[in-house]
Amino acid sequence: MKSGVSGHLERWLPRARLVAVPFAFAEVAIEAGNYPPGRERWAWTTAVVFALGAVVLLFVRHPLPGVLFDAIVVSAFVCIYSFEPSSPVRELLFLPVVEAGLVLGIRGGVVLPVASVPALAFFESKASDELGVAFDPGHVLVPLALQAVVGLVVGWLAAKRR
Repeated sequence: MKSGVSGHLERWLPRARLVAVPFAFAEVAIEAGNYPPGRERWAWTTAVVFALGAVVLLFVRHPLPGVLFDAIVVSAFVCIYSFEPSSPVRELLFLPVVEAGLVLGIRGGVVLPVASVPALAFFESKASDELGVAFDPGHVLVPLALQAVVGLVVGWLAAKRR
């Protein structure tokens, strides 16, 4: 078992993921009946996958699988909830970036935002369709750049703390 900041995070993050599970289920339940056709099933499926993954990741010692899992689950929720263009759901994409910066350092914090590009593009595509406006690449590039800056800062601070 690692000691110090890295070891503490590796014990704390899987527990934090478990704490987030009821909130994911609550959000899916609150929106029940409001989803476009087929999306509610995907929301429940994603919540179940998140819960099962959170349990499994309690027993995984290396942080990379958890970071990748969180990026995938958060991206799935962003795509599922893209039917609500004014929803702040896209901001959830910052969570795996912060996690990557904390446990993987600068490289993880700067590289992981690239994984959010498909979800950001999907969200923008659906939002532009819903609002009847043209797809705006700036709505993908600006969040990507902000995530990279946040990942860089968190990664740098985590590296400095180690």
